[in-house]
Amino acid sequence: MKAAQVSDIVYLNGDWVTGNNAKVSVFDRGFLFADGVYEVIPVYQRRPFLPELHIQRLQRSADAIGIAPITTEFWHQLVLDLINRNNLDDGLVYIQLTFGADSQRSHLPTQPLTPTIYASLSPLSVHWNTPKPVKVAVLEDIRWHRCDIKSISLLGNIMLKREAAKRGAIEPLLHRDGRITEGASCNYFMVKQGRLYTPPADHLILAGITRTWVIQLAQQLAIEVHEEALNVNELQHVDEVFLTSSSREVQPVGQIDDIIVGNGQCGTITAQIAEAFHASKRHLIQE
Repeated sequence: MKAAQVSDIVYLNGDWVTGNNAKVSVFDRGFLFADGVYEVIPVYQRRPFLPELHIQRLQRSADAIGIAPITTEFWHQLVLDLINRNNLDDGLVYIQLTFGADSQRSHLPTQPLTPTIYASLSPLSVHWNTPKPVKVAVLEDIRWHRCDIKSISLLGNIMLKREAAKRGAIEPLLHRDGRITEGASCNYFMVKQGRLYTPPADHLILAGITRTWVIQLAQQLAIEVHEEALNVNELQHVDEVFLTSSSREVQPVGQIDDIIVGNGQCGTITAQIAEAFHASKRHLIQE
């Protein structure tokens, strides 16, 4: 019988401890103000997937809020050490970086602070077939205007996910004044007349690493890609829709509110891209 896979060793400020023994100060600015950023990196068969792109984004987010730079080498080693210390083949590395703990609650730090660094590894259920299409719900994007920063402040995202769940959907499809942006924890792609559309990587979306990879895969497949935001009024005329994220990879969408996309099944282009994504995972594992 195969041994159960567990992941209980986490990193916190230079120490490796079990999750239950990891403690942060009540004056940590991440706890009090969500004053920090985070990153999530998929791991397939103990190999991190596109770690360079994820770490670059983590550093961009940290730079955007003013946390002092930490070397790329440190992050890469942290990811490898986390994988090596846990009995888990497939997982999601979670890294959280905050400004650190002060001596009191104050909107602005009262002294120089040492950043708090936390990292953990959680199980990931990896699929090798194209998932069944899901339903999403169109909702107004109520979040702040710097969605390009991967902030640990996710209250708006969570509120939108809850509302989508009430409507029987797995994700919201967000818009600002009719312009489609993204989901609460994913990016969207839409197929219209054989062309692939996805909103541009501006301050209104968090440009996912999976999104970036899917664009490259589509170009390799000679699929025409437009980084252009569609309007909600165009949803009835799209042929295919899929969402992307580190945990869901390529997820077909068969229904948007009461709109059935295509015939409610996975479209041809979506299936092509999903298979290309699976091929890239197999290549990583076989290296």
